Amino acid sequence: MISIGLVKTLEIVRFANPGAYLLERTEEVLLPNAYVPKNAKVGDKLEVFLYTDSSDRPVATTLKPKAQRGEIALLKVVDKNHLGCFLDLGIAKDVFMPTRIPQNYPIGSQVVVFLTLDRENRLLAKENIKPFLQSFKTNLQELKTGTKVEILPFRKTPMGFECVLNGKNLGLLYCSEIFGDFALFEKKEGYIKRIYKDGKCDLSLRHPLSKNNKDLESKNLFERIKQEEILDLNYDSAPELIYKQCNMSKKAFKRALSALISEGKVVLENGAIKKL
Repeated sequence: MISIGLVKTLEIVRFANPGAYLLERTEEVLLPNAYVPKNAKVGDKLEVFLYTDSSDRPVATTLKPKAQRGEIALLKVVDKNHLGCFLDLGIAKDVFMPTRIPQNYPIGSQVVVFLTLDRENRLLAKENIKPFLQSFKTNLQELKTGTKVEILPFRKTPMGFECVLNGKNLGLLYCSEIFGDFALFEKKEGYIKRIYKDGKCDLSLRHPLSKNNKDLESKNLFERIKQEEILDLNYDSAPELIYKQCNMSKKAFKRALSALISEGKVVLENGAIKKL
């Protein structure tokens, strides 16, 4: 059976009017003329992506897809109907994502999906990716606290943001770890904060060890206060305002402010911080 949805290196075995035929295991698959390299000849090996055309026939392309079968991808909605959405995969044919709520996915918006095959061996995008994300139950030794990772937030929850970690694992970034602007579907750098024995993982936007450097936090805040002499912030200030003025989370700000007050360097007066 043709390996639909995967990138393969295949050999040209013959040419015909529609294009070049490549050998995939024991079957031939067409590479249309539009994608056949100039001066290509029988015996050449080409890296191609295998999918099915509008008539559900296996076909190859030299265009590079945004993702392959078995991968999680961030794709753009380019069309939709009452059954679902069509997503840009980076090749001539869009991949279909069935959904009962196509109205929730405006054209031009992005969605995180898992690529798989349907019963007819056609490439399909699944909108519910959580069943396909790995926990850390089987690979607890591969990553550890403090490891830098790529995170892709895909779902907002009351506790925080569920994220795809390095394209395959599930992690949670708590609201308390977030400061400044933060949006879904934007890849960011993060760190593993903790991995539990049950396979769950907590994430952080800052290195978990540097977060506890109280001396550095206090020093940075004091330098900011010295610049302003009176800083219009206090314990009840909004996290966004604290981050904008001090470039730190509210938790770190409160910790640093308490340290400076106890050291007699600053005082709170009329809801603002004043240098002594």
